[in-house]
Amino acid sequence: MVLEKKFKIFYLFIILLCVTSIFYAFFVEFFLGYKPCILCKYQRVPYALGLIIGFFGFFKPSNTKICIYIFLTFLISMILSGYHVGIEQELYQSIFNCSDDNLSILEEGKLLESLSVINPDCRNVNFAVFGVSLATINFVLSFVISSFSYYLYSYAKN
Repeated sequence: MVLEKKFKIFYLFIILLCVTSIFYAFFVEFFLGYKPCILCKYQRVPYALGLIIGFFGFFKPSNTKICIYIFLTFLISMILSGYHVGIEQELYQSIFNCSDDNLSILEEGKLLESLSVINPDCRNVNFAVFGVSLATINFVLSFVISSFSYYLYSYAKN
């Protein structure tokens, strides 16, 4: 019974973290006007998935396998954000097309239209909190959550 309560608190924390993170990402994008790169958008997916898994875990805390799904979700988030941080630090090139190639367009109308939908380059940090990019914060947060969820699952198995 005590273990179920710990799992319920953990899942509630995951739900609140995911809601806060998604809300903050949309706040930065729509209210502060910072356009996210494609990798920033991809990094939102694990948080949406974590929110759904967190709800399942909250209402079914006796099923410890849900904790493994949280672990895998945030492990994927950690890999994705770590990849993004590596691109920001110019450790390697992106496999994604992070910026549009508008120079090959010859028609003026199409060129002007394409310039209005340019995605920001993944190498550029347009928004930071205390000098730290959101991808770096996501990496650290995902590492902590995946580590703690693995620990919690291991603790429940013993």
